[in-house]
Amino acid sequence: MSLLTATQGTPARVYGLVRLLHEAGEALPTDTIAGWLVPRNIIGRDEVVRPKEALEQTISAARSLRLISDNSRVSPTVPVPDAIEGFADVAHRQLCALPNDDANIVVLKVYAWFVIRADQDPGSLYRPGREALAAEIDGAFPRSEGEEARTFNSTKFAPWARWVSFLGLGSELPNAPFFPYPAERVLRELRAIAAVDGFDTDLEFRDVRNQLSKRMSYLDGGEIFGEMSQRLGLRTRTLSRVLSNVLRDLHQEGQIQLTALGDSAERVPFAPDPMDQTGLPGANRIRIVGEVQHAI
Repeated sequence: MSLLTATQGTPARVYGLVRLLHEAGEALPTDTIAGWLVPRNIIGRDEVVRPKEALEQTISAARSLRLISDNSRVSPTVPVPDAIEGFADVAHRQLCALPNDDANIVVLKVYAWFVIRADQDPGSLYRPGREALAAEIDGAFPRSEGEEARTFNSTKFAPWARWVSFLGLGSELPNAPFFPYPAERVLRELRAIAAVDGFDTDLEFRDVRNQLSKRMSYLDGGEIFGEMSQRLGLRTRTLSRVLSNVLRDLHQEGQIQLTALGDSAERVPFAPDPMDQTGLPGANRIRIVGEVQHAI
C-alpha cells in the first residue's frame, strides 16, 4: 500500500500516530497502538467493534514516508516535532528523500506535472471534475504494452491533493481541482537556507535557487522537475511561472527582498506576468528577511 492508496492515512492521523509513539518512549505493538487510537466503544453492556482499517492505512502511510519502523513493535524513525506545522517539514523532507524508483515519489512527479502545465497551458488547469484531468496526468507516465494498471487516477487524486496541500504546495480552487502555489513551502525552505547562510544578508540568487532545487526537486532545476520537463517537452529560459509568481509575491509581502541588477548575465530571469506589480524581470540577489525585522 502506498501513500495514495492508503486513503484514510491522512496527515493529521499520521501525525497523531508518530506523536503517540514519541510520547510512549518505547516501541509499541500494533495492538497497543490500536488501544489508544481505536478505543473500545461500550454501548450499554455491549462492546461495539470499530473497524481498524483507518489505523492500518495510517500505519501504512507513515511507513510509506519512512516515519516509523517496519517491525512488529513500532517506533518513530525521525525526530517528532511538537506541532503539526513542524511535522509538515518532516513529512516533506522524508518524501523528497525517497529514491526515484519508490512508488511514493509519484506524489512529487504529479506535482511537477502541475507546475509545468501552468507554464504550457495554465487555462487547462481550470476545469470541473477530476476524471479527465487525472487521465491526462496519467498519460505522462509510461507503461509497458498491455499494462492496464494506472500510475495515477481520480481515486488517488483526493489523497494526493490532501497531502500536497498539507505540505504547503497549493490548494483546491472553486474552479480548479488543484492549483500549484507553493508560497508556504518555498518560504519555509528559504528560511531553512537562511538559518545556515544568514538572514538579512544579500545572497547570490542563483546559489539560493540551486539550494532550493535540491530541497524541492519538483521545482525549477530539480531532478524531478527535469525528468517531467523532458517527458512533457517543456523548454524555457526563465523560471517557471509558478516559482516566479511565488517569489514576486514573497517580495511584495516583505518576506524576501529581491534585487535585479541591470542587464547582468548573472541575473536569473523570471517568467513574464502582465499582472506583475514588482517590476522584477528576474533577480541577482536575494535577502531573506529575519522574523524580528519582518515584524517591524
